[in-house]
Amino acid sequence: MVRDVAGWSLATVLLGGGALACGDGVPALGGGSGDQDTDALLPPPEIVAAPDAVARGSRLYVMVDLPMHMVLLDIDGQLLDGPREPLQADLPGAIVPLPDDLEVGSATLFVRRRAQPESVAEHALTVVEPRFVDVAEPIGLAHVHDVTGSPDECAESHTGLAFGDYDGDGDVDAYVGQVGRDGVLHRNVGDRDGDGLPEFEDATAAAGLHDVELSAVAMATFVDLEGDGDLDLFVGRRGTNVVLRNRLVPSGQPGFDDVTLEVGLGVESQRTMGVAFGDYDADDDLDLYVVNHAYCFPALGSEIRARDHLYRNDGGVFVERTEALGGGTAQVIDSVGFSAVWIDVERDGDQDLVVINDDVGGMISEPNALWRNDGPGQGWTFTNVAEESGVGLARVNGMGLALGDVDGDGMVDLAFTNIGENVLLLNAGDGTFVDVSLDAGIERRRLPWDRPSITWAPHLWDHDDDGDLDLYFSGGRIKGSQPVPDAFFDNRGDGTYEDLTWASGLNDPAHGKGSALVDLDGDGAWELATAVWGGTLRVYHNRMDRSVTGHHWLDVELRGRGGNRAAVGAIVELTTEAGTQTCFHTGRPSLGGGGDTACHFGLGSHAEAIALRIVWPDGTATEPAPPAVDRRVRYDQP
Repeated sequence: MVRDVAGWSLATVLLGGGALACGDGVPALGGGSGDQDTDALLPPPEIVAAPDAVARGSRLYVMVDLPMHMVLLDIDGQLLDGPREPLQADLPGAIVPLPDDLEVGSATLFVRRRAQPESVAEHALTVVEPRFVDVAEPIGLAHVHDVTGSPDECAESHTGLAFGDYDGDGDVDAYVGQVGRDGVLHRNVGDRDGDGLPEFEDATAAAGLHDVELSAVAMATFVDLEGDGDLDLFVGRRGTNVVLRNRLVPSGQPGFDDVTLEVGLGVESQRTMGVAFGDYDADDDLDLYVVNHAYCFPALGSEIRARDHLYRNDGGVFVERTEALGGGTAQVIDSVGFSAVWIDVERDGDQDLVVINDDVGGMISEPNALWRNDGPGQGWTFTNVAEESGVGLARVNGMGLALGDVDGDGMVDLAFTNIGENVLLLNAGDGTFVDVSLDAGIERRRLPWDRPSITWAPHLWDHDDDGDLDLYFSGGRIKGSQPVPDAFFDNRGDGTYEDLTWASGLNDPAHGKGSALVDLDGDGAWELATAVWGGTLRVYHNRMDRSVTGHHWLDVELRGRGGNRAAVGAIVELTTEAGTQTCFHTGRPSLGGGGDTACHFGLGSHAEAIALRIVWPDGTATEPAPPAVDRRVRYDQP
């Protein structure tokens, strides 16, 4: 029996032979299906779970009550014949790639018995345009992460990537870290092929990095260490970290010299997962906090070496001041951490320190830390107020950190990743934080196929310029092959988030780790780059079209004075008719990556800024005339 279903003839399926190969080693129709030869029509498969909306060219997941090799999948007659990634769940299921040319609109997912395509189950879904599309290949950044040499017993968690204009030509360049070989520096050569996006070429040797040991990278960031106007490069490693000073100023030629020993940072051999640059003692230069995880974990008896370090910048040399953190307590010495940021939590005029720790239990475990800056009167010492503030959540495996003013009250809020539920903490304004993760809808405690969620690098940013902060979490396993997709939540503007993971294009099930934000094409719709352990770097082009949305934007770049050239610690307040948005100007900690540090404001339909106020790191404030919107502007500290 052959009949027409969903606009295509099943004779095509029954007679097409090899056209049905699904990339999973399953033979074509008629061989080894598992169904017995019978003229009777068997019951249709049961679709246990599938998304309600998907982005074409992206992926969907599906769970059924039959082994996946016994079913065919199509959307309105278009066969889904790409490679299937098993869900490794209690019921059969897979993550399946979707064609780029699916028709947008209402659609139906059909799941058919392979031996009897007439036995079919249906699931209604909506096909949408992707908000993000991976462009790493055409722009020249599709590096495969080399993990050779990483001990099999160690967790698979360190990658590193950084974006910044190291050659001073006005566009953003890239550094991509590796484990089994040296990292690669890329120079932005502009849009040579006319597709609206720049291309990147290898500049590692030209910049003098070919003679520097830069393997085993765990994080990276561009930073102007001495405030001379060019970007230097800090590379955190599983081993000794490397500090590279840029020769652009004063020579006029970009390139790097290894000054690790010269600046006092070449003494430890640990696994540095994150750094926080900030001026905690208000002397106009950048101090440093270094976050270290276990050297190898979780194998029993493996090396730990997990102590973090606080350094004060004394004339360009970093002097250890770890004892200023509560006297160098066990929370500093023994905790295994991933990320940190200097931020004025109470808005009292000095920089506090938030540290995200992996609370794994046992002797090497502590919750997150919030080190309150006790100011010059106490000799620039710190008190850990994590427990009373609500930041130190017990038994949370914190990894990546994002920050921003989510609820519009002018105070910094925090989001961080976890093995299990994601966390969003709102600043109550009195030194405490309230956990709104469940009410906001961003937890994702379990994956749709009932396996634990594991997330690593988060970002809070307005991806669609509608005036509120959205949330992205890179997803990835700790070890093994279980798929853990990224997660993406769109802010509804009412304190809750809509899960658009499967409708956005941000649902990669690979081993996602470090991540950074960058505006590659200067259109105010910021891109997202995520490193994949043992896989290919993803660079997601933001395709939110303001000619369609009607949304406006403004990027505010700051130039500070002295050694704090990037004005880290400044606070920018932008007012439109919709109200005031607050940006906390930091290095964007996330995890393992350094990206654009400018303040990005989505303005929605408002085409005019009413007021702009900048609170500089020293506490002084300026109120320049409001700029025109839909552009990037820069202000210098007086």
